[in-house]
Amino acid sequence: MSTALIIAIGYYVILSVGTSIYLKKKVKSGSDFVTGGGHTLAWPLITAGFVLAPLGSGHTLSLWEASAGFGASVLWWGIIGGGLFVPLFLLWFGPWFRRLHVQTFPEGMGKIFGEGIGWVISAVFPAQLIGICIAEILATATAFYALGGEAIPFNPHCILLAVGLTILYIIVAGLQQVAWMNFANAIMLILGSFAAVFATGRWLNNGHGGWESVADFYSNANLPLHLNILNFSPDVMYALLIPCLFLLVFMCSASQAQYQPLLLARSESDIRKGVFWASFVNSLVTYPWVILALVGMSVTGIAAAGAKLSVPKLALMALPQWMVGILMIALLAATLSTSSQLILASSHMIVHDIFKRAVNPNMSDRTFLILTRVMIFVCAIIVIIPALKLQLVLSIFFWTFSFGIPVFGVYLIGMVWKVNRFAAWVTLLAGYGANFLWTFASPTWLPDFMSLNVYPTTFATVFFGIVLNLILPGKPGYLRQLKMAEQK
Repeated sequence: MSTALIIAIGYYVILSVGTSIYLKKKVKSGSDFVTGGGHTLAWPLITAGFVLAPLGSGHTLSLWEASAGFGASVLWWGIIGGGLFVPLFLLWFGPWFRRLHVQTFPEGMGKIFGEGIGWVISAVFPAQLIGICIAEILATATAFYALGGEAIPFNPHCILLAVGLTILYIIVAGLQQVAWMNFANAIMLILGSFAAVFATGRWLNNGHGGWESVADFYSNANLPLHLNILNFSPDVMYALLIPCLFLLVFMCSASQAQYQPLLLARSESDIRKGVFWASFVNSLVTYPWVILALVGMSVTGIAAAGAKLSVPKLALMALPQWMVGILMIALLAATLSTSSQLILASSHMIVHDIFKRAVNPNMSDRTFLILTRVMIFVCAIIVIIPALKLQLVLSIFFWTFSFGIPVFGVYLIGMVWKVNRFAAWVTLLAGYGANFLWTFASPTWLPDFMSLNVYPTTFATVFFGIVLNLILPGKPGYLRQLKMAEQK
């Protein structure tokens, strides 16, 4: 086993076991496990618990893989995420959710639009989150395989190792464990990835052509715009920037994995206080991986291995083993934090919304805790099976994320404008229908960029959501309902 693998695995085992021992006595019930025991933590831990949840391979491996086609423009994924989604979520969407006094996002939808719609979302969302989790597990396994110098077979060994560390991340103390581990890993993610960039710069300047050689490569390949973040060509606009805008804001704002850390906050003020740091980290974390990928693809011998392996191949060529280990820790900080929160959120929704609310409302708290831990292992097994067969591509995010667009569209309309159950049902089903239609029978006469599910799903959501609520009567938006109730 390589030194890099020993460093990375050792770090996560020590961190997971250490936080488990520290927090074990604080988890005495199912509520402690999935909500942190109520509103107890200050803003730094809330920020850390939240900010790593939407990162994962979407901000790392998928971006450096996509940079081969789009160049530095893929950094807009992080810019939009940190500059738009994070402020909207922490300043408005997150605090709104707490006012519903619920544990899960489907439960909140049921409270606004009726239990039926909440149960439908409870059935769909765990599958959606598990689909994203498959991509995260593959990214983690790729990190072990490639950065470890191919010392461990990818399938199934690296995949099983990735799932094992994901379970270790949450199984003892649940949400509190995530918050504390994410606090440490947010620091490691930034410091480790940028340290690798600086070390790569030293390697380039030490007899490998310097940074000028990278610019010359793309200029000679007639790809000068690959190094320009302001490249707004039609391909970049329609296949990257516009989809990122809708998917990050709409899907992530409907994800239980994003809302769950907010259940730990002492107050709405503690959610809002961390908005600057959360935005800063969410945007900044994308830069090192894209820079390393662009450098890697400019080096003879690395490009032939493909974009997916560009960063690992460059790291093994340019960095000492201890630095490769630090880079691996940084990459795993993104992927493990996301995959663990996705599995925790899926398990929470299944046990709370289906087993407890729909099947056994009188379930004891001890049974709830046991079932949630069992469901974590069940979800992990469900993730392993397709992970052994699939390849990680950016399109898996675009497809699974599209399921969140109609849900959040309905939620946003119901919170700030009007509550009409019929309009909510039609909008939700129309959005889901458009997503499935474009998946299995996309019209061939449309431009290539329209083959992305995000466009028809967004159109169906906006059209039916606005038109039906303009035509049909309904109750005031739920925020106004709450305000009127307070005034009375």
